[in-house]
Amino acid sequence: MNQPRSIRRHGLLARACLAAVALAALSGGTPNGLAQQPVAQQPAAQPPAAAQDAVRLMRAAEQTVERAIERAAPSVVALARVRREEGGRDAAVDFNFNLPGVQRPLLEATRPEAVPTEFGSGVILSADGAILTCYHVVDDPRANDYYVWIGSDAGGAVDSARDRRGPYPARVLAGDPWTDLAVLQIEAADLPAMPMGDASELRRGSFVVSLGNPYATARDGQASASWGIVSNLQRAAPPQPTLAGELARPESLQEFGTLIQTDARLNLGSSGGALVNLQGEMVGLTTSLAAVAGYEQPAGYAIPIDPATLATIAELRSGRAPAFGFLGVEPMDLPGGRGALIRRVVPGMAADRAGIRSGDIVVGIDGQPITDAEVLFREMSRRPADAEVQLEVVSPGRAERRTLTARLGKKRLALSRPGYSQVPEPSWRGMQVDFASALPPGRLLRSGVGRNGEAAVLRVDPDSPAWRAGVRPGQLLVEAAGEAVVRPEDFYAAVAQQEGVVQLRLEQRLGVPVTVTVAAE
Repeated sequence: MNQPRSIRRHGLLARACLAAVALAALSGGTPNGLAQQPVAQQPAAQPPAAAQDAVRLMRAAEQTVERAIERAAPSVVALARVRREEGGRDAAVDFNFNLPGVQRPLLEATRPEAVPTEFGSGVILSADGAILTCYHVVDDPRANDYYVWIGSDAGGAVDSARDRRGPYPARVLAGDPWTDLAVLQIEAADLPAMPMGDASELRRGSFVVSLGNPYATARDGQASASWGIVSNLQRAAPPQPTLAGELARPESLQEFGTLIQTDARLNLGSSGGALVNLQGEMVGLTTSLAAVAGYEQPAGYAIPIDPATLATIAELRSGRAPAFGFLGVEPMDLPGGRGALIRRVVPGMAADRAGIRSGDIVVGIDGQPITDAEVLFREMSRRPADAEVQLEVVSPGRAERRTLTARLGKKRLALSRPGYSQVPEPSWRGMQVDFASALPPGRLLRSGVGRNGEAAVLRVDPDSPAWRAGVRPGQLLVEAAGEAVVRPEDFYAAVAQQEGVVQLRLEQRLGVPVTVTVAAE
């Protein structure tokens, strides 16, 4: 996207400023690298022209950062998580923000001196009060309440008695532990939505500004800012140790190398804040901090704002749980080469139907190079389920590359942290139909999957019409109400208008069909 000329010029000036300062240091104070003239030849009250140029460049760079902050900061909010009291005590009355003591009574959250014990940051997505933050900031909505403070410069009506707006009670629309994203909703209007940028334009050395709520200080309505550069791209989140001291198995997409690494200072409470470029556009959602006790904190991380992240955010805003792609292969690194060697193809899954076979090498997806097995896994796991992807494949005995089209299934995520969504998964007469790839691995292997379709019964409620008809989890759908079923949406479309009894044709095992009749509710 083309930027206004003034914005591009300020970005160049910021870099030129640093270059001028560096040259000045190397040349004894003259940014153009020329030898200094004797002091007597310079006017006593006038600095050298080169020094004036350097000051102008520095001021231009300073103004660029100021304008970026002015544009983005009104869209950054402070967020507090308050654990609900046992027995149903109203958290709106008693926030439990400060533990009471002999010299310090319990303070209400609306008082400026009250500091929440669990806090983070958020970003305004829309004028009607949709707030983006990290899943780990929200945790479990069944056990917590949430409150949001908005800055006085965020537009709309402001309480004149306080130079801030809030706290607003917030409800969670949806949260996804796989991507560490969550969206909340507050009752507000005319809020400034954060301008979105594109993280794919970042490079190592790009200037960025972090805006957030460190140590819960942004409850005064002013997001705190720090700045730095992009230290690296596609970094993996630090592995998390278990209570036993061992490293836990990966439970987040970010552990496979998606993150922006920055040296901008990210203190406690910055998670869920915005990482913005010099145009004031959000390019990352700050999510974690790598630190060792007793040492400096050199590495902050942010989830990149790119098309895949924006698609997940859109699902969460709708109150739905996002679903991610599944190719159905067992890849391995290619010894001495670049690409992902396909060791095994799961019968009936997306790769099998696309024509990928054991021994093939995947070297690209949608024009992006695939360097090893982990990159293939990461790229499949961040694309939405049911998406079509173009795979570049090299096959044994063929010199030319082939481009194959695969329509992805749905990745099964068995995570220790539960996701949350206000909109439940679709079901019909007590049965839930989904992609066969979403079945537990053991059940999937027992049932098998044919090449004609990928719709399976994922769950059946006991004593429901479907259960009484003999429908069981793991069965594959072939027909519903006389219509062929290939994918889950085919099933729900076929039965949507059916009011009486409906016949289903299923397969428990390959080649063993059965027809059942499901009564009305």
